[in-house]
Amino acid sequence: MCAVAGIVDWNRPAEWLLSASLKMSKSLAHRGPDSEGSWHEPNVALSHRRLALIDLEGGHQPITDPADRFVLVFNGEIYNYRELRNELKSEYPFQTESDTEVLLAAWTRWGKDCLSRLNGMFAFFIWDRESRTGFAARDTLGIKPLAYCFKNGTFAFASEAKALLTIPDTSPKADLEAILEYLVAPCFSGVSTSPFQDIEYLQPGQCLEISRDGLQLETLTNLFDQPDHWISGKGLPDSNELQTILPKAVARALTSDVPVGTYLSGGFDSTLITAQAKRWGHSDLKAFSIAFDGHEKFDTDHSGIVISDDCPFAREAAREIGVDLDFVPVADRSINDLLQEVTKTNDALPAWEQELAQHSLARAAARQYKAVLVGDAADETHYGYQFLLSDEACRSPSHLFENRFAAPIRRSVMSHPIAHFDEKYRTLVADSAHNWDTAENRRGATTYLIVKRWLPRLLHNGDIHAMAHGLEARVPFGDTELLAFAQTVPPHLGFHEGREKSFLRNAARRLLPESIRTRTKSALPKPPLGWQAFQRELQSDLETTLDLAGAVLDPDTLRSLINRAAPVTEAEQSLLFRLAAMKHWFKHFEVSWS
Repeated sequence: MCAVAGIVDWNRPAEWLLSASLKMSKSLAHRGPDSEGSWHEPNVALSHRRLALIDLEGGHQPITDPADRFVLVFNGEIYNYRELRNELKSEYPFQTESDTEVLLAAWTRWGKDCLSRLNGMFAFFIWDRESRTGFAARDTLGIKPLAYCFKNGTFAFASEAKALLTIPDTSPKADLEAILEYLVAPCFSGVSTSPFQDIEYLQPGQCLEISRDGLQLETLTNLFDQPDHWISGKGLPDSNELQTILPKAVARALTSDVPVGTYLSGGFDSTLITAQAKRWGHSDLKAFSIAFDGHEKFDTDHSGIVISDDCPFAREAAREIGVDLDFVPVADRSINDLLQEVTKTNDALPAWEQELAQHSLARAAARQYKAVLVGDAADETHYGYQFLLSDEACRSPSHLFENRFAAPIRRSVMSHPIAHFDEKYRTLVADSAHNWDTAENRRGATTYLIVKRWLPRLLHNGDIHAMAHGLEARVPFGDTELLAFAQTVPPHLGFHEGREKSFLRNAARRLLPESIRTRTKSALPKPPLGWQAFQRELQSDLETTLDLAGAVLDPDTLRSLINRAAPVTEAEQSLLFRLAAMKHWFKHFEVSWS
């Protein structure tokens, strides 16, 4: 719903802090076009940009509590704010109807323990004027972002990493480890750290405290980390509980004082969300779907992720549900311009060609809405990926990216990149109770890794492309009640009878068209001839591209790929996309290697 930014320093003048905070806020104006606010005193300055969705007249930020002790800046939505308000109103003199003030009241009552009571998506920072400490937190799934840097005694945070580049005397440098991860395992990149050196991301379910003594991090929630939570049984359990939770999750995500639309690809997840939104009385609901030039001719036989054309299914879903559907066209001739725009938007470096679709959808939807419901997080939390049925794919983390995202890393830069990142992700999984001993355990371990790395990357992309147009992407599958249930389902039930998302599909009987309920997952579409557009972009300034990428990749292999006349593989097209995105990223943000 907003953008937050702030800076804490015990040595800088207050005027310098305010100026730096306002510069960050200005760079985030696209996230909050409705109003802006700032607050400062010695050692700290906070700024806010607002996209007004709840309590349009109230809810301005930064906001202070009645005792004038705590100051809050908040990005997101607390869907259960009315229930919390009723619980707190006897002891807190509310002045607005906003979820922002409810969050502040909850903090004054429970401190960081309030986090376990919140159902929503959020990233916020609270300054304690009495103890001279700051506290930041991010929701358990990582729907709302928070980037930060702590260097030379200065702590700064913002809703997007690129805002931190506006701090005076900042010279953007590339983080080698992050860039290599982007090239080798893009699906996991841009999560643990940004590709900008010294800029980190607060992790999902994590909080931090900043004081004169320094920075302290703490993980409060760690989703899908305990196989002990799994229910037992061989057959598919009764789905009544899930059938009750699902509609409630969608209803909560519809909480708004302005109209809310939906994305509708024609896939299971978005159709289920749209059908439930219509069920809750949104008779004028409108949905949006993408249509690339030549989408009906896409070579699905040679794609590992796009296995069918979405458009016919989207039309059928819209007709059956009874919603208006707007197809958003993307012409081949616009791909290169769109690629530049996407790269300027996604400061974590665009990871997938599907981001071209996300950006285009958001731009179209934002002309009519301030918020849309999306089907994100269903696949990652409900066993929605068919490849998890393969024992080979789950044998190690590297099997998720080795053949899909091959990149010719120079041995002088990293001798064994696949093994390096495989070990990195194994270490991450080792922090959970999962192991790689049996097929069931390996699926659980792989799902945990997907929730910890793959999903936050997807959610980052969804947020940053939507908010680039002043549009909030709401994620019903991130509802805390629904997540709590999802964690109880073991892999063999999630893949009952060899069908991905079996438990969720079973619960959706009679809730959406049968042809879509049983439809095999197909990824968000991408431009059929995108590889040609990416080649043209790289050929237009080939030597610059080779100098830039040649610092870490084999230049001869790159030259051959960029100039190849014959069609390329899906993995090679993905690499061409990332190379073109890298070229624009280095240029636009004026990044150097050292």
